[in-house]
Amino acid sequence: MRRALLLIAIILVSMFLPFTSAQFGTISVAGSITVVRGDYSEGTLLLTNNAGVIYSVVSYQSFWVEDTNGNRVEGFNFTMFPRVFPNWGRGQNKTVKYNLTVSKDVLPGNYTLYLRFIATYSGDVYILKAKVPVEVLASPLTFTSAYSYVPGRGDVPYVFLGESVTVYSHVINIGHFNATVNVFSALLLGSNNYSVVSKNVTVPPGDTLIRLSLPVGWNYPEGNYTLIYRVSYGDQSYTYAKKLAVSLGVRLVGVSVEKESVLLNDTLKAYVTIISERDINATISCVAVINGTKSFAAKTREITLSPGTSVVQLSLPTSKPGNVSAVIGLSVHGRSGGNDTVHYTVYAPPSIGSLSAKLLNSTLEVSALLLNPTPEAVSGTLEYKVLANGTSLYADVLDVTIPPGKKGLSFRFNVPKGVNVTYSFKLNALGRVSVKEGSLWVPAPKPKPSPTQTPTTTSTTLQSNTTSTTGEANGGGFPWWPVVGILIVVAVAVVLYYQNQPKKGRTRKTPKRRSPLGRFKRPKPPKFHERDSLPKKK
Repeated sequence: MRRALLLIAIILVSMFLPFTSAQFGTISVAGSITVVRGDYSEGTLLLTNNAGVIYSVVSYQSFWVEDTNGNRVEGFNFTMFPRVFPNWGRGQNKTVKYNLTVSKDVLPGNYTLYLRFIATYSGDVYILKAKVPVEVLASPLTFTSAYSYVPGRGDVPYVFLGESVTVYSHVINIGHFNATVNVFSALLLGSNNYSVVSKNVTVPPGDTLIRLSLPVGWNYPEGNYTLIYRVSYGDQSYTYAKKLAVSLGVRLVGVSVEKESVLLNDTLKAYVTIISERDINATISCVAVINGTKSFAAKTREITLSPGTSVVQLSLPTSKPGNVSAVIGLSVHGRSGGNDTVHYTVYAPPSIGSLSAKLLNSTLEVSALLLNPTPEAVSGTLEYKVLANGTSLYADVLDVTIPPGKKGLSFRFNVPKGVNVTYSFKLNALGRVSVKEGSLWVPAPKPKPSPTQTPTTTSTTLQSNTTSTTGEANGGGFPWWPVVGILIVVAVAVVLYYQNQPKKGRTRKTPKRRSPLGRFKRPKPPKFHERDSLPKKK
């Protein structure tokens, strides 16, 4: 109790002592104070006794603030605790809690806070002074550096269409009230802004993370963009910029065709080479134009791509003959990844263009026109059959070579009269079969008119389902069929003749008279032979 009273008495006395009767010393301070104007700052200060003595009592007396020019500045209020330090030894540290309040009228800048202490040592009074650096801020906010990344791929200098880019930063509020900041971000291409985001964010005291996500639309043009991110508070702002390449991420490198010519409806493949930097589904399209005038086929195919190079097979249309140009393109979500054009020719296979038949007496002449649209000569077989009323007259298989363009062949056959003759030709070339058939009626010979009859004229029309053409070849054999027919007709006539002759009445023969004694045979005179010449047994 006595000691406390003594300290109080010393403090009261020291307050009224003239400065000239005291000695001066210093107390060093570790640290500084940062405060926002219109706000306060609180924390701790570390005070150290630099003197080589042990002060009996050290008491905090007052404070004042000076600017960088040494002028005192009003608008500050400082308190600290504890205020009295007994037995403060040399080099000893003391920790105090402080509270510094700054009015809104104080200009931002650097100031010095002076603390005045009264100390006693061996009956002497000392005036001690401590200096604390003070920084007055206009804003309570501190903006840290911003960063950006592409979700799933990290901090990369490119982004694909359909992806997004995320940008973020920390805002530190050292004040004791909420602050509202404005955040703006966009992708800039030339003078155009894409994926623009602008909003106000409330920042409470402490550390606040601000994060924005900017989508990269499928309709954005490809190119080199600049990512802009800006945080502002009053006159204070922070801007972050980063270059980003925006692309589709897939590209059609080229297309090759399996062969330059193909037969009608044969299989033809195209090989599409694609480079992809991402995992994504894509569409391959093919539009075929024949003879450069009309699109006759269009098809699409869905594929799945992964990073790397892919070669995709695509069937090309061959349903129409002619010169075909096929445009093959790659697209992702409606965005083109490139295209290429291949050219090929579709040839129709060799065929029988037409058959024509004409009858010259008993000779049937058939002309076949063979067509070869391909640019090279083609070998094959031509099979023909000639029938009369369903019975085969002629049949054979011939080896033929058809040059590019046309080739005509002619065949002659002897045919009977009064019958229906049918003929068929089948061409087999390049694995394709072409068949043509026809028929005509061969009229019977006209009957000779009797002397008393007036001759009449009859006409016979030949019918055939073939078309007329020209050409020449030989065929046929010995006409045995008409000879057999004539013999059969003669035999039937003979039989009919004898059957039509009148029959005579049947007469009974008169039986010969017989002797009641039976038939009498006159005995033959005996013949006598010598002993050595007896008759031989028969």
